[in-house]
Amino acid sequence: MSLKDADEARWILKEIEKQPNEFVFGVKEVISQCVLALITPVARDGKFGKEYAQAHVYILDLPGRGKTAIINYLCAAITAKLGRVDGRSDMLPFDLTGYEHVDRVTGKRTLLKGPLHSNIFFFDEINRTPSKGQSPMLGAMEGGHVIMNVTDLETGRLEDTKFTLYPISDNPGEKRMFFMCLATANPIEFEGVHPLSEAQKERFTYSLKPGLPDRESEMKIRPWNVANKKVKVVTDLATILDIQDMVKKIILSKQADEYLMRLIDNSRLQSEDLKEYGEVRPRKATPELLRFVNRYVASGCSPRRNFHMVAAAQAFAFMRGENEVATVDDVKAIAHITMDHVILLQPRSEGDRVTTKTVVQKIIDETTLP
Repeated sequence: MSLKDADEARWILKEIEKQPNEFVFGVKEVISQCVLALITPVARDGKFGKEYAQAHVYILDLPGRGKTAIINYLCAAITAKLGRVDGRSDMLPFDLTGYEHVDRVTGKRTLLKGPLHSNIFFFDEINRTPSKGQSPMLGAMEGGHVIMNVTDLETGRLEDTKFTLYPISDNPGEKRMFFMCLATANPIEFEGVHPLSEAQKERFTYSLKPGLPDRESEMKIRPWNVANKKVKVVTDLATILDIQDMVKKIILSKQADEYLMRLIDNSRLQSEDLKEYGEVRPRKATPELLRFVNRYVASGCSPRRNFHMVAAAQAFAFMRGENEVATVDDVKAIAHITMDHVILLQPRSEGDRVTTKTVVQKIIDETTLP
């Protein structure tokens, strides 16, 4: 029986949230944001048009700050098929997709599916893998499919075969799919790290950064506080999809919808307007913000970011107890975690110590409210 009660849904989400908090201290906000991602329904390309799929999460921070532990314990709280890969420099596409194995003696062909064929795919230290090794991720994250070379039994030729990601159950009557990518990464300054392409970053709805815990929380990082504890399995993917259905029913207020559009507009250079439209579009922002963006931003949010930000605002509104309308405050709350990773900066920003977080905060502060 499907879940219909919003209050019960929020109780389940709180229980999921509790599990990583038993083992990882001082990162409650990031754990809450990972749970937020679980229920975020993002519109993506389907076979015949746009359809709802899952949000993907990118966690970037220094080693030892709990990135991997957060994801491990979060996944353990949900009944799902899990796939995991640890990034390495010699990784090839078939390490993710799998391949067709041919027995040299009998000639028998066996399809060995890789870790991408899962409901929740965890790519640990993704940026230790070059772009070639990551390439299957693009189709998986945007289109929800994996393409493999499989021998056609009639012709004997290798054919590109598409596998949809991924059924939530072996039950033939259950047609729903769930595929979510969770990736961790080290800062680009570290040895052996490859930058993610802009196309890859664009497919992540959320970018999170745990940071250092406060002193009180760090004092809890002791073996006697975590030993002999076990993660409780809270729910399954069918329930998560039921909660996503509730989130889809939330609409943005007119003010929130307009404000979201203004944030996206104000992330872009005015020179882009001249190229695209032949004129500068009016901006609802302070003159100082426009000068700041023109000086430091190389490329702002793409139109696709609308889907991600709307879905995130809907999910955030649901998490705080709303069942009908998302507000301007909901859009503000998700702005950093949905925009920071997709804004590309000018080289001069490094010398002036301007980061994407600085840019997004200035956009939030100096965008005129509707």
